[in-house]
Amino acid sequence: DVTVSSIGDATSLQGGILLQTPLLGPDGVVYAVAQGPLVLGGFAAGSSGTSVTVNHPTVGRVPNGGTVEREIPNGLPQSVETLELVLDRLDFTNVKRVADALNTSFGRAIASPVDGRSVRLSVPMDYRQRPVDFIATVEAVTIDTDAKAKVVVNERTGTVIIGGDVVISPVSIAHGNLSIQIETETHVSQPAPLSPGQTAITQDPKVTAQEQKSNFVTLNKGATVEDLIRALNSLGVTPRDTIAILEALKTAGALQAELEIM
Repeated sequence: DVTVSSIGDATSLQGGILLQTPLLGPDGVVYAVAQGPLVLGGFAAGSSGTSVTVNHPTVGRVPNGGTVEREIPNGLPQSVETLELVLDRLDFTNVKRVADALNTSFGRAIASPVDGRSVRLSVPMDYRQRPVDFIATVEAVTIDTDAKAKVVVNERTGTVIIGGDVVISPVSIAHGNLSIQIETETHVSQPAPLSPGQTAITQDPKVTAQEQKSNFVTLNKGATVEDLIRALNSLGVTPRDTIAILEALKTAGALQAELEIM
């Protein structure tokens, strides 16, 4: 996926198409090209000085819009004795489960954990001339993965995704909005009839500030995602406010999950 942002004076990329664009590395070499229609998480509309904007209409994504032009050379030798299986995500529990499942499946100790991401494999004698078959057999082994509790937020679109295994520590949440209203009243001052005075226009500006009362919502120990959502809904927060609250909960140590901001 490719992220596209306007650096000019464009007000919206809605309906736009990214022309073929080279993606350069730090060495100035083209490693990929990107092109395709943009998908936006917001919009802008209006004219004659009256407009409305939702999220960020000058930032979009091109799903599967990047095509790799220069790949990293790789390949398997004709005969191998050891291989290293690297997991996508660092997790010691998953590495231990992978090693145990492979040893059970092959009926011998062929896998040993190296660290939280990789497993060293000793290729059996009957597979050393067939590394592709061995890797296919390894990939066919299934395990129950240990999934991390994660909260994903997208500030551009206001999207918040909270996993079901997220746990909230005891915490109190207060949320309030400060509303500032500026009004200008225009008055016309007329002179008395047949007097030498002139008609004058005067303005009387008024500034008022009002802050909503904060309502504290308390989450007890072992609170679930449902409790958190119910609490946030009771405060009347918007998705953008929810992102700010989640960041504050993570800073306070009350959010027992990994917070990923897109």
